[in-house]
Formats: sequence, C-alpha cells, structure tokens
Amino acid sequence: MITHLVMMKFKDKAHAEDVKASLSTLPAQIEQIKTYEIGIDELDTARSFHLSLYSQFDSYETLKIYSEHPAHVEVLDYIKTVVETVHAVDYTV
Repeated sequence: MITHLVMMKFKDKAHAEDVKASLSTLPAQIEQIKTYEIGIDELDTARSFHLSLYSQFDSYETLKIYSEHPAHVEVLDYIKTVVETVHAVDYTV
C-alpha cells in the first residue's frame, strides 16, 4: 500500500474550503483511490499548513493513474492558481 501525503499553504487561507470541495469530488471519479482524507488546519499557527490530504493507493502505478487522471489534473490546475507552498511525501506501508 502506498501512502500519498500532501500539505498545502495557500496565498489566502480562504481558498482551503474551495480546494477541499474540489478534492472531495475525486474519489467518486477515480477508482484507484483506496483511502482519501482531507483536513483543514484549525490552529492556524505560524508553522501550520492550511490543508492536508492523506490518500492511499495499491501501488505506485495506481498512484500514477490518479495523478494523471483528467479530473485530478483539472483540480491541480485550480490549486496551482491559489497555492503558495506544497509539500508531499509518498511511502510504502
């Protein structure tokens, strides 16, 4: 199982709700997603990111299918317009 963890900081934290809503549509469209959890930061500290995405896939091949899926690419195109910083970690569990 592959875990895909992404943390985002936006130019304006108000974008977090829109991004969460957009990302939330993906599991219904991309069957390769096994686990999908999106959280918006509640503490708003100096070291906080605004949103995190925790997802799991059967393999790096299915993660790649997700990454290249047109619905995911469309969401990413929007995120690129509002994001300031993105960090990601992918690992085997």
